[in-house]
Amino acid sequence: MTAAVMTDRPAAYAPAGNYKLSAAGLLRSEWTKLWSLRSTWIVLLCAVVFAAGLGALISGTVPSDMEELSGAGMAIDFSMSGVALSSIFIAVLGILVITGEYSTGSIRSTISAAPKRLGVLWAKAAVFGAVVAALFAVMVFATFFLSQALLEGTGMGGVSLSDDGVLRALLGYVAMIVYLALLAIALGAILRNSAGSIGFYIGVIMILPQLATLLPWEWVSDVTPYAPGDVPMTTTLVDTANGTLGLGESWLWMGIWLVVFYGLAAVLLKRRDV
Repeated sequence: MTAAVMTDRPAAYAPAGNYKLSAAGLLRSEWTKLWSLRSTWIVLLCAVVFAAGLGALISGTVPSDMEELSGAGMAIDFSMSGVALSSIFIAVLGILVITGEYSTGSIRSTISAAPKRLGVLWAKAAVFGAVVAALFAVMVFATFFLSQALLEGTGMGGVSLSDDGVLRALLGYVAMIVYLALLAIALGAILRNSAGSIGFYIGVIMILPQLATLLPWEWVSDVTPYAPGDVPMTTTLVDTANGTLGLGESWLWMGIWLVVFYGLAAVLLKRRDV
């Protein structure tokens, strides 16, 4: 008696003939990749806690000699005092969103699935930018109302969203964080290295313009307001007349820097091997 021999071979997998890569598919893919990492939750939580917590702490511990200070601008400065620190967390996460794939090698699978490449960059920017915008819009307004409750009884209390320039300044903080987050993704796409990108962002974009103002040359002070990390500052002011750039100039230069960074990132993504 002989054993039966299986002669049928399993059919090779063949994708559906009508399969087509879509923008929605790329967005879903990047959404899944973003939230499947534990670091996303941890970094976003740290960003919110530091921004809201520091703003509330400073608003609730105003020294007695400063209680007579008044003005919507001063009140927002107190309540948003933690946003600058939280922007570092957001920038680091934005860099890791793209450099993490290069460090693990998973970028090869991503590019194989999207051979045109640029759609991956736009999808990462869109997903991360939307998440940061939604999260920080809630945080900024919640921190503002909490800080106003803590500042009650001082000269900085009683500020409302209907006051001149207040709503625009709060939205300016949200816009600034989103701009820096998008800038970080482009920087990560250009350098493709986590440590190098983070070091460049903190050293060149954040610290260098501040150190440059200490130099004795007058032209340096004229140039530094146009640095990538400084151009959004006017959008966060209640009285934009106090800004080194005009409000329109600030928005214009944010757009210019994003075009420059993403243009370079797109060219390098298309030309370099992964």
